[in-house]
Amino acid sequence: MWRNYSFASAPRSDGLLTPQVKAVPAGWVSSALVHRARSGDIIRLGPPAGSMTVDHTTDTGLLCLGGGAGIAPIKALVEDVAEHGDRRPVEVFRGARTERELYDTDTMLRLQQTHPWLSVRAVTDERARLQLPDAVHAYGSWTEYDACLRGPPGMIRRGLATLRAGGLPRERIRHDAVDEPDVRK
Repeated sequence: MWRNYSFASAPRSDGLLTPQVKAVPAGWVSSALVHRARSGDIIRLGPPAGSMTVDHTTDTGLLCLGGGAGIAPIKALVEDVAEHGDRRPVEVFRGARTERELYDTDTMLRLQQTHPWLSVRAVTDERARLQLPDAVHAYGSWTEYDACLRGPPGMIRRGLATLRAGGLPRERIRHDAVDEPDVRK
């Protein structure tokens, strides 16, 4: 059975890959990886799907939206920016229903303390009135940034539509593969 997962670390010279998987109810693959996989087990990897990579040919700002455990690959992108010595502004917005559900908070705060070009903001809303893309849109204009989105498919779709409506060109928005509606407006 195939499932799409993202890595939680930037590429390393030793070839080590670090996936972070959240077990979800009725999630056959995620539950098996979290609860039954052991050191030495073989996991087959397929080719990447989607376009969520950092473009190191530009020095424009980088806007990252990570919903839930989707912050793991965003962390990998931040590590990748740091590894390449880029000093472009990186704005990370992470969303969850509650503060307790914010994933890997300590790591993100350490990265922010280490890199002055990095800003990390949390968006929580227990009543589900304000979705992460709406909060990002309300924060300001992002037309001078490239964007990377990772999280639940609905958040990615909403993020694409919101950023496009705010004037960010489609070709400057990257995300993991998701069946997306036509958002070319």
